[in-house]
Amino acid sequence: GGHRPARLAAETAWACREAIARLFNFDRPENVAFTMNATHALNIALGSLVTPGGRVVVSGWEHNAVVRALHALGAELDVVPGALFDTDAALEGFRERLRGAECCVCTHVSNVFGFVLPVYEIAALCREYGVPFVLDASQSAGALPLDAAGLGADFIAMPGHKGLLGPQGTGVLLC
Repeated sequence: GGHRPARLAAETAWACREAIARLFNFDRPENVAFTMNATHALNIALGSLVTPGGRVVVSGWEHNAVVRALHALGAELDVVPGALFDTDAALEGFRERLRGAECCVCTHVSNVFGFVLPVYEIAALCREYGVPFVLDASQSAGALPLDAAGLGADFIAMPGHKGLLGPQGTGVLLC
């Protein structure tokens, strides 16, 4: 609406987009989307990239929010194997599997083990092979440094209520 409270609400939403963009070194605040949570953000990203039968490369440490969504979309999951906390093996696994993939999805930090994956290197491999990259930053956003410009992911999904210290029922998708 054009009335004062509606304008103030729009200005507040824009200020939040700008603050999130600054926090994550993301130069497009107009591409900061508010979602209900990280799962909602992941569903939007995956739904825009994955087609039935498309091969999607994922780490072996993905959350059910990713795995279930990919199964629902009819994706063929290509899981990168590797020993826990072995970043070299993880990178080699992604390098071996990315060629010809429709998409790559990777958690920044495992919600079960705390394994921090080498997502900047994985993102670089995705760019090299021309594969869209989706980062699940559910465990890292607000807790670990996350440089969207340096990462170069196509989508970064995160909840508002964890490391960002926001309320339940909030999420963000950097597009």
